[in-house]
Amino acid sequence: MRYLKLETISIAVFLLAVSLYGQETVIPLNPTDGTAATHVNTQILADTAKAGGFKANRVYELKRGEVYLHNATVTVPAGQTLRFRAAAGSGKKPVIYLWETGTGGSPTRPPGNFVVLNGGHLEVKDIAIAGFYEPEPDRVDGVQGGLINTTAVGSSIVLDGVVFSNINGQHVRTGFNTVKVKVTNSIFANMGALTTSNLGAGKGIDLREAACDSFIVVNNTFVNFQDRAIRHYNFANPQAGTGEIKYGLIDHNTFVNGMGFHGLLSLGNVGPKITITNNLFVDAFALGEDSTDATRAAEWANTGEIYPNGRNRITWIFTAPNNTTQWKVSNNYYTIGTAGQTFLNDFGYPVGSPLSYHINSRLGADSVKAFTMTNLTLGKTPRLMTNMMRWYESPTGGNRTKNTPSAAFNRTTDDYDRRPIEFYRDSLNAAYSTSSPAYTGADGGRFPAGDLNWFPAKKAEWESFISSVSAPNAKFIARDFQLEQNYPNPFNPSTSIAFTLAKASEVKLLIFNALGQKVATLVNGRMSAGQHKVIWEARNVPSGIYFYKLETGAFSQTRKMVLMR
Repeated sequence: MRYLKLETISIAVFLLAVSLYGQETVIPLNPTDGTAATHVNTQILADTAKAGGFKANRVYELKRGEVYLHNATVTVPAGQTLRFRAAAGSGKKPVIYLWETGTGGSPTRPPGNFVVLNGGHLEVKDIAIAGFYEPEPDRVDGVQGGLINTTAVGSSIVLDGVVFSNINGQHVRTGFNTVKVKVTNSIFANMGALTTSNLGAGKGIDLREAACDSFIVVNNTFVNFQDRAIRHYNFANPQAGTGEIKYGLIDHNTFVNGMGFHGLLSLGNVGPKITITNNLFVDAFALGEDSTDATRAAEWANTGEIYPNGRNRITWIFTAPNNTTQWKVSNNYYTIGTAGQTFLNDFGYPVGSPLSYHINSRLGADSVKAFTMTNLTLGKTPRLMTNMMRWYESPTGGNRTKNTPSAAFNRTTDDYDRRPIEFYRDSLNAAYSTSSPAYTGADGGRFPAGDLNWFPAKKAEWESFISSVSAPNAKFIARDFQLEQNYPNPFNPSTSIAFTLAKASEVKLLIFNALGQKVATLVNGRMSAGQHKVIWEARNVPSGIYFYKLETGAFSQTRKMVLMR
């Protein structure tokens, strides 16, 4: 399960279209014809019953431009992989709507999740998924909690080109430790619904209090989020903290139209390295900083930063403090639109500080380069959710509490600008003027800040630039050593092991069995700086647990893998 490094050389890894599954078996799924037999979940479970489970070399393919219904959660067991994608071509991404379950005490409500990973793995590419049947807008009154969830340790989630819309909780939630959460080129929209939940819900990615080995969020747009775009927080015991995000990369994303009820990027406990670079924030923390609001301030209790009135200090981006994490926060831009500034002026709230005191102190002098305020207008986005914001502040509305739904909330007048998923798939436009300083503000002055998918020509140039740094004569090299998780895992009979070298080194890559006996030497010699990948063909060893170890003069790391015949 490979994951990206901080530097540009490593970002190139996810640009390579390399199949790690061998010969694929493509299973076409039929669009809905109004019968239960064509529900996505029904078709998948029928196939897995024949195949003997979820097989990593099987991929379920949806027809472009078509509509699908899904009315029961699909659960992926430990060690198995579920893969979805749109068919090849240039047509519109297929849409999956969560449809009523037809069972239980609320049979007209959709299921609580699209997919649950009970230790299994999920890959989705170029598909749009909505949390209720949006052609009937009143169904938002029954919208449920999320789309993707985990219920056991060891899962990985890989999403590329996905459009998510309409849940009351969070689109992606990991309640247990994960190996990898990697999200690229996707849109997260319409996060939160006061019809069935509260203002503390409405998030894009929610790691809860779990650990994540590799957390990668690159070239995505988050739009219309009530709470946090990213949440990692231990609500039950903030002082105990969370598991670590061991490596985090949040790069080239656009965050637009967010209340920021309990923050914007709430990152919990973090490990060796966190990178937040080249992002664009447009009215992304629209409620601003209100030091008197006890309801909002409650979920900054892990920072140790307190106002004179005793409440927790409210900032955009925050973590539990430590003195070991290596931080890189740079080339981020933000803007406050007219509606957003009017709201702040009316209530006397400041914009708020992008970073906690702790993160600022870790950056030192580099903190001045972390965020730049600018003026820009995006091409076509929903209206800022000031209706809901003013409702929250009103004594006759939310009255600065989050204990909704309630009779005080009128969806017609108080809800945010909730566009259908086709808008986000076909019409959303978060591009801005090329004359803006943000347009050349990222990657050392070469590329636009924010999601590069809104600038296709620059995205292609960026991809070429990123790929070129792996060339032998490139002047950019990796600054870190890293051994990545093998992929696939479990495997039979071959698996790929990727690693990064910060500089040219003498390298050994060794394989050991569970008894500590060496069974293979994959590398023994000098290698250049950069990304490398080695295949282990394990045809002559029995099934079981194995360990692979990378050794250089300056670095040593061991990981576990499973050969399952």
